[in-house]
Amino acid sequence: MFNRTWRSLALVTLPASLALAACSSEPGEAPATEATDRDTVAQAIASAGNLSTLSGALTDAQLAGVLDGSGSYTIFAPTDEAFAALGESGQLLLEVEQRPLLVGLMREHIVPGHITPDAIGQAIDAEGGPVTMTTMGGGSLTFSREGDAISVSRDGTNSATFASEGTEAGNGVVIPIDAALIPQGATNAGASDETGAAAQ
Repeated sequence: MFNRTWRSLALVTLPASLALAACSSEPGEAPATEATDRDTVAQAIASAGNLSTLSGALTDAQLAGVLDGSGSYTIFAPTDEAFAALGESGQLLLEVEQRPLLVGLMREHIVPGHITPDAIGQAIDAEGGPVTMTTMGGGSLTFSREGDAISVSRDGTNSATFASEGTEAGNGVVIPIDAALIPQGATNAGASDETGAAAQ
């Protein structure tokens, strides 16, 4: 099902309505997830051993409730090591006065729909090159492959590599990545304008 769906999406930016269609089942097919007996995306992040900083950031950004709801989302989840690599800038993002900026940045790591790493890989193979999706914040994430490694870049700038297999939750997928997709200088005061639209 994912292969068929992604072949039709690989040439264009993925709109939310089509992303959500990727998680629906056709008659006779097994459902993509078992929504009744799996954690939500927010719960899966909270219980992961290497995503505690992200879990706290989502709570601070008041996005954990969204990821606990009935909507289907895929989050490209920076690991604790990825946040630690930001140093003081990463700590600044978690301060109360930076919350609007944090909301915008976190929304740029989330896309609507239940999208597995395998589906992304199939889309890249079908297209013969990079594919792009639209984030919850209205930006774009571009995915490419080198060998078995899949990387993601935000709006054509900084990039990260999938750090491990994705975890399928009842209402989406968590895909750990080895870097936070945060533009250089985003914690500066002037960066609020750059991400403000994403937080709308």
